[in-house]
Amino acid sequence: MEIKSFFGKIVDFTLKRLAETVGLLLVIISILLFLSLISYSPEDPNFIFPENTEINNILGLKGSFTSDIFYQSIGLISILVPFTIFFTGINIFRNKSFLKIIENIFFIIIYSILGSLFFSIFHEKSFWLTINGNNGFVGNLFEDSFLIKLIFLNKQIGYYVLLILISITFLLSINFSLKSFILFIKKILSFFKRKKILLVHLMKILMKILSHTKIITKQEFKKISLLEIKIMKKENTNLNYHLKIF
Repeated sequence: MEIKSFFGKIVDFTLKRLAETVGLLLVIISILLFLSLISYSPEDPNFIFPENTEINNILGLKGSFTSDIFYQSIGLISILVPFTIFFTGINIFRNKSFLKIIENIFFIIIYSILGSLFFSIFHEKSFWLTINGNNGFVGNLFEDSFLIKLIFLNKQIGYYVLLILISITFLLSINFSLKSFILFIKKILSFFKRKKILLVHLMKILMKILSHTKIITKQEFKKISLLEIKIMKKENTNLNYHLKIF
């Protein structure tokens, strides 16, 4: 039993360290991918025009080819992919769950298809992505499809429906939690409340020093103190109101 328990602990330890390693690798990959995408230049070497020698991409030739693959395949929506990979890495590092990779790859595929469809109907033309446009060649596959015809029945509604679907699938891909987001906002509001109270106290100390050194009069000091109290009460009222909303 002791040997079984010992091996169980070794396996558990190994899996946890492996998950942390994979998580860190995904974070690094996402940062590198993001840098390659934002520094993309159509003049850089790519699979269509490999003879170009001048490279503007931050990551050089590899970054140039990688960013070209993403932009030419799924278009502008590819800029969201590094964010999904980044948060996937963070979640794997924290929760030690490899299933997040499969789950989030599924969401990447969904929002990439939806994004390519969106850009194939709206904002297709691009002076930057001249070969396949903002929609990539995946978006070009939707030409004359029933989805295009369906959206063209009411383009305005189709526009917002696609945007909402892309937003939802992207938020799911980064494992967005509304509850965690609200708690985060509350912490920020609480932090600023403490900072403002501290600032008021510091101002009072400063005013006392100035009044003793006769740089300002006692009457001026009282006026400033009353103004600080009013500001403090107002800030507390506003903060309590915001916290009640949550």
